[in-house]
Amino acid sequence: MRTNVHAVSLVHAVLLSAAVAFAEPQADASRAATGGEPKISVFANAIHRTAKERGVSLAEAADLLYGLGIRGFDTSAFDGNLAALAATKLKPINLYCFPDMYAADNGAEECARVLDAAEKYGVPRVMVVPSNFRKNGDKEADFAKVLSGVRMFVDEGSKRGITITVEDFGGTENPCSSASRLKRMLDEIPGLRFALDSGNLYYAGRGDDIVDMMKYAKGRIEHVHLKDQLKEDSRKYATLGLGAVPNETIVRSLAADGYDGWYTLENLVGNAYLDAVRQVAVLKTWLAEKGK
Repeated sequence: MRTNVHAVSLVHAVLLSAAVAFAEPQADASRAATGGEPKISVFANAIHRTAKERGVSLAEAADLLYGLGIRGFDTSAFDGNLAALAATKLKPINLYCFPDMYAADNGAEECARVLDAAEKYGVPRVMVVPSNFRKNGDKEADFAKVLSGVRMFVDEGSKRGITITVEDFGGTENPCSSASRLKRMLDEIPGLRFALDSGNLYYAGRGDDIVDMMKYAKGRIEHVHLKDQLKEDSRKYATLGLGAVPNETIVRSLAADGYDGWYTLENLVGNAYLDAVRQVAVLKTWLAEKGK
């Protein structure tokens, strides 16, 4: 089925206009619905894109996003711009890393560096993306290495008061692209928390259900990444709420269950700032209407 580009563009334009008008009134309602201001983040790339598109500094771009109700950003633990970004109004709320768990030390050196960065910038959580399975390797042996590495991160993080998460990951060579292995990881490492990514299991294309994974991880969801993808192609992104990913169901269900953590808007489509306006308004609407 081919996408009608003009129809999608028209719908996007209409929704964007409504979002701009609706964003500020909804802020008060969404605060009431969640017991406080919604915790909304973007990836650091959104700040860079906004700065470039608007011809402004990183600090000014952060101010623009802050004005929409965005309060934080996610970035790599080794982002060379981390100091500059952390000096803006937006604060780092999640660092992520890709440690080599097949290294002789199982990733211990990188673990220390990542946790050092989290401590330095006051970041309360680190998302660990385990190593991919090795080509032609023994997957059970590789998974044992991954479990050992993740467990080490959790143990070391707990000593510093830093929460360690894993997310459902889109790359199909990664252990976390499989719901069954994710569940096993959570079962075998009680201190591990889950960073729910709404679109990655859909991206992986195994047929795993993110809503089922959300229910399985109930009580252990630490962080949420929201993205949307097309029904016609799970690897092409759509703006939040216009694709095939059940984002509204996820947000409403989590809010009804009392989740009050961070929602990171991962993929801004087209103009970063304008789509941030729209996505923030859509998210706040879902939060404000929980239970309806």
